[in-house]
Amino acid sequence: MNIDNTINLIGRIKDKSDKYLLKEMEKLGLENIALSHADILAALFKYEKATMTEIADTIHRERSTVTTLVSKLIRLGYISSEKDPKDSRSSIIYLTEKGYELKDGFQEISKKLYERQYQGVSDEEKMVFRRVLKKMYDNF
Repeated sequence: MNIDNTINLIGRIKDKSDKYLLKEMEKLGLENIALSHADILAALFKYEKATMTEIADTIHRERSTVTTLVSKLIRLGYISSEKDPKDSRSSIIYLTEKGYELKDGFQEISKKLYERQYQGVSDEEKMVFRRVLKKMYDNF
């Protein structure tokens, strides 16, 4: 049996990137939110408005988890919600002005993360790496 530490290494990369992201978010004054909150903000930067279900699908979290995360972001003033006119059981979530103000900072953090993770990696290596990671993901 051939055993390696690939999964462990992927987990360690995730841990290090999370620490990096949190440190960068602190620089934006975002010490009171977690990366899971940042995932919601990033989804709203992309879509502007979304239902809880759409956000949950986008960030790959359970809807109940997203509801809790959204509640905190509403309390902090980064997002707001309104009833969905098409479905009164659903809410539309959107960024407030305070939330929009974070967009440039988030884009800069994403750029820095991308540059750091691929430092010294050729375009061909990136392509192979992504393809192999996708295969591994699909295996599960």
